[in-house]
Amino acid sequence: MKTFCIDAGHGLHTAGKRCLKSIDPNETREWSLNSRIASKLQQLLEGYDCTTLRMDDPTGETDVALSERVSKANRAGADAYLSIHHNAGVNGGDGGGIVVFCSRTASDASRKLQKAVYEATVARTGLKGNRAAPLAEQDLYVLRKTDLPAVLGEFGFMDSAVDTPVILTEEYADQVALGLRDALVSSFGLEEETMTDEQFDKMMESWLKRQEAKEADQWAEPLIARAKELGLTDGSSPKGLATRQEVIAMSLSAAEK
Repeated sequence: MKTFCIDAGHGLHTAGKRCLKSIDPNETREWSLNSRIASKLQQLLEGYDCTTLRMDDPTGETDVALSERVSKANRAGADAYLSIHHNAGVNGGDGGGIVVFCSRTASDASRKLQKAVYEATVARTGLKGNRAAPLAEQDLYVLRKTDLPAVLGEFGFMDSAVDTPVILTEEYADQVALGLRDALVSSFGLEEETMTDEQFDKMMESWLKRQEAKEADQWAEPLIARAKELGLTDGSSPKGLATRQEVIAMSLSAAEK
């Protein structure tokens, strides 16, 4: 079974790593964008004959040292190292796009993965950009020190007037994760696993918990407030699923008000 090291670059509090304020008033941190994609990729790969390891701190609170990330990957004897980042350097201009790096002394396997990651994520997102060398070489630490095929992807520019509004969206993160999955499937011949009933139940339980923890959309808030006044709901878990019997109960209760 293949093992992949998934690395969301930096940490939540790493200095300077954020979106340009004039484009994104929230100055979204780079790690938040990186981690969102990493988590989505891990979830996608749960359905394949492989395992994944996070190299960063999944909470973002600690910016794990690069040496520690690399050592962990090398000790694991993993099959590939995928570092997820977002770029900067156009200072509010229109340039940008996806860039994927390997080291100058990269193995053929790393170069194959680099090409697969670039082509698959661009195909999914359309964020080709205008970089002269989107398949770039640079002796970055995590590429130079790993004993396994390794690439680092910069999935859009955080200071680009074109890229930033796109990379902030949930849909973009979904598409990048799908592209990364496509690249790993094609590069390593991954196959989808047949899910047992027990695995499906656990997956659904996890998904339902995530739904229940989500807040209501803004448009629904006044409706929920009115429903609370009528005694139809206590307002909790606005995005949790309702069974038919619960819907029937609520409908009859509303009709009798």
